[in-house]
Amino acid sequence: MVAAPSPATTVLLLRDEPVGFSVFMVQRSLQSSFMPGAHVFPGGRVDPEDRDAANDWGGLDPALAHRRFEGELDHGAAVAQLVAGAREVHEEVGVRLPSLNALHVLAHWITPEFEARRFDTWFVVCRLPAGAEPVHDDYETIASRWVEPKSALARYGDGSLVMAPPTYYTIWDLARFDTAADVLAEAERRSVPPVMPRFQQIGERAALLLPGDPLYPSDHPVEGPTRVEMGESGRWWVVDGRG
Repeated sequence: MVAAPSPATTVLLLRDEPVGFSVFMVQRSLQSSFMPGAHVFPGGRVDPEDRDAANDWGGLDPALAHRRFEGELDHGAAVAQLVAGAREVHEEVGVRLPSLNALHVLAHWITPEFEARRFDTWFVVCRLPAGAEPVHDDYETIASRWVEPKSALARYGDGSLVMAPPTYYTIWDLARFDTAADVLAEAERRSVPPVMPRFQQIGERAALLLPGDPLYPSDHPVEGPTRVEMGESGRWWVVDGRG
């Protein structure tokens, strides 16, 4: 029996740097039940109470909520996703966003059907509010850092960053842009179809296929590479299966 995915929100906090930009990441506790020690973006499950809590988090333009999710979610569900992001960022790293309107949708990942624990996760992005200084909670997370996406990709193989495939793919996605403003403009522009990877053994390598791969035809293909393959080092690598 396939487990139903739980709704969740992940938040990418962006900070301008003298050259380029960085994104805030936290490291999971080594006692975590899921990917202990992995680096992730702040976020978590959507709570039922989040649907009615927009005013607790700076308010939300109803039309904007509809547009952010391209009408894929009803108003209550859209509000809940954004409130969950703001709430989790506040609880996990101590940053309070000025308004839910600041959150832009960048990606939408759904855990593959073969996994026992599944999440339907919207990745949202915003600038770090002026004067805010995020810190990890030393409970669910044990460390934190600002990561420059291009640098993170360059040193990914050295073992300093352990990431799940959606996180790694998001870092790859961010590395295509030069500034935080470019990322936000792209989030405002792009269509965000759901991405649910499929597992495939390709030769001696395990791979997660993304929509649009030759082995995973789709009417809504991803814009970037279509595979995340497990390398000899035990790490995931983005590969374009279309050649």
